[in-house]
Amino acid sequence: MKKYFFIFGLLAIGGVGFWGWNKNQFLLNPLSGKKNLGQKTWLNSEKSKKIFGFLPTWMIGKTRLYSNEMSHLIFLGIEADEKGNLIWDIQAKKINDEVYLNQKREIQKNGGKNILGIKLFDDEKLKKLLENKEAVDNLINQIKVVQQGFGVNGFDGVNLDFEYQNDPLAILGNDFEMFLDEIKKADLGEISVDVFANTVIKGDEQELKSLLEKIDNLVVMAYDFHRPGVDFAGPVAPIGSNVGKRNIREVVEKIIAINLDKQKIIMAYPLYGYEWETYTKEFGSQIKRGWYQMASWRRVREIIETASAEALEVKWDELSMSPWLVFEEKGKIHQIYFEDEKSLKAKIDLVKQNQLAGWGFWALGYEGEDTSIWGY
Repeated sequence: MKKYFFIFGLLAIGGVGFWGWNKNQFLLNPLSGKKNLGQKTWLNSEKSKKIFGFLPTWMIGKTRLYSNEMSHLIFLGIEADEKGNLIWDIQAKKINDEVYLNQKREIQKNGGKNILGIKLFDDEKLKKLLENKEAVDNLINQIKVVQQGFGVNGFDGVNLDFEYQNDPLAILGNDFEMFLDEIKKADLGEISVDVFANTVIKGDEQELKSLLEKIDNLVVMAYDFHRPGVDFAGPVAPIGSNVGKRNIREVVEKIIAINLDKQKIIMAYPLYGYEWETYTKEFGSQIKRGWYQMASWRRVREIIETASAEALEVKWDELSMSPWLVFEEKGKIHQIYFEDEKSLKAKIDLVKQNQLAGWGFWALGYEGEDTSIWGY
């Protein structure tokens, strides 16, 4: 999940809800019944929730050693082409890096699952791959070799990150369903599929249910609602939003409303935000084109800890349940929309109180040495 941040298409129109039960009694308040859970990990909790950690190849060797924090560690990953070949570039070859293998052993030792991530983000290549039986068979055979024998005792399953950039609903089509049928026949272990938030919000009920029947976990990429390329700054993962903007609550409302299998749905949340130059200091200000950068969980904390109180204003938006900050640098206004313990807790409580299967983080390493993300 991922990812190349500029590729996500999470736009369209949406609605504003409110906390507590909405008028259709779909959604539970994520902040009701607060409890101080202390410093928990997946292994010493009740294990009733799945916790996914996405490890992009470029972060291998740049993270601390994880042990019992998560139920699933996803190696993301290896790219496929339209002919069904796995592309063994310098990043993919990190699958045999000793640092990664050590991490893989640690997860296995603590009862977690190691998952192989396969990705393809090109619409035309996806179309050609899925329409070609020979290419599909080739890809599955190559995945099987890696999944069953590569590295430390192979992998416990496969995560498919096939992202159509121009149509988030294409992943619900017949070609992908037929591909999943072949994947299941190949007995590759646990199968998870990553989808955009818009795939759920705008997807047909029967198509979504059919997809869920063929997989073990559906990972909703609940981030990049604001991203590089938009006109106005805003939260990367808003729980609520103004009319005309999508939000996480809308995703959960749809899941509940059409009675999707909640025990297969993982909400993936960001450990990053974005920094933009803006025209004003107001929330949601217009962005000055030509410059932005990612702001990881770790980097934002470093900024807050080292900045003077006069130079930095840390704010909270109640509707989106998101923190943001604004400051001036060399005469230019900067805004950063990010995640913190409070906003992340609200998102995880949304999962727990609506009885979804679990949550995940994109991406491991962005939090640095901070272990607070595992304390929910």
